[in-house]
Amino acid sequence: MKRILSHPARVRNILKVEAALLEELAEEGLVPPEAAQEVREKATLEHVSLKRVEEIEGEIRHDLMAIVKALTEVCRGDAGRYIHLGVTSYDIIDTAIALQLKDALDVIEEDLKGLIVELARKAKEH
Repeated sequence: MKRILSHPARVRNILKVEAALLEELAEEGLVPPEAAQEVREKATLEHVSLKRVEEIEGEIRHDLMAIVKALTEVCRGDAGRYIHLGVTSYDIIDTAIALQLKDALDVIEEDLKGLIVELARKAKEH
């Protein structure tokens, strides 16, 4: 659970949401498909450094915009200009939190299944 609710997981989900947004905008013909593809390829913690995100956040004092700027920096061409297009910070943050909560609920569900099996075993035993 700690891993799912960690800062790196939060950033990873924000990157995932920003990339998904551009894929949808490209599908609707609102952004170039190659820009969406470039962002999708770069919207990972392998490309976007948490250290760089923290540096930018220290300068601009806006956590989400720091992630957007760090992602923009690693994208080639003009792909970065389309990141965060047409949305508010809360649109992205709320969706990223929903992804984290879904992951957390998946873990809880698996744990509960194990607990039910164990309780059933104990009930049969006694």
